Amino acid sequence: MDNTKQYRDQQEAIQLQNRISSFMKDFKVGTLLHGNGIRKLRGVSPLTLFTVIFSLPFEGVNFSQGIVRNPNLGFKKDAAYDFLKNPQHNWRKFMLTLVAVRCSFLRRIDQQRKKVLIFDDSTYDRSRSKVVELLAWIYDHNSSRNLKGFKLLTLGWSDGSSFPPLDFVICSSTKEDKQLQGITKELDKRSCGYKRRLEAITKSTDHLEAMVKRAVNFGIGADYVLMDGMVGSAS
Repeated sequence: MDNTKQYRDQQEAIQLQNRISSFMKDFKVGTLLHGNGIRKLRGVSPLTLFTVIFSLPFEGVNFSQGIVRNPNLGFKKDAAYDFLKNPQHNWRKFMLTLVAVRCSFLRRIDQQRKKVLIFDDSTYDRSRSKVVELLAWIYDHNSSRNLKGFKLLTLGWSDGSSFPPLDFVICSSTKEDKQLQGITKELDKRSCGYKRRLEAITKSTDHLEAMVKRAVNFGIGADYVLMDGMVGSAS
């Protein structure tokens, strides 16, 4: 029985990797990364790093298990951290470009479905954190209490059966007395990373129109925009 289960697990892992490789190839992810300023500086290629990180939730492992404590990778954890935190990488444009291709594919499958843009405002709990840039006290509507963390404002597209995310803003508090940490890193003010930090301390309602316009400018159309009453509530 153990040999049978091991063989089955190996086959499932191979099938998963084949599907992920096919996705990367079909949607030209390597080209999209390069086109959005996410390029190789040294060592391992961005596509390899992206593929490994992208695979983690499908494999049922977190970042620590899959990368930090994984001795079988062809790169070290610092390469993954540097890849994700590089302030020059335009992850927003990459995400919109990739999803625009996918939405176009889905629209061709069924042109009769109503298409919608959906805003979601959820709590990103970092209660155990002590030193995190722009960490703030925020009010969580689900638990009706204040906690340390952020608000995650997400915009997604749906045709009733799929929900690819389009854009997101990690929001701190706009009030300095609620911010436990300020902007601590010296960055080029022209960089994506610096602009993201300014977004984090901007009122969430100010992002809604800009997020919709960005999606439309990338050719991601919709019939309606949906949100609940909690989106954009004061922090």
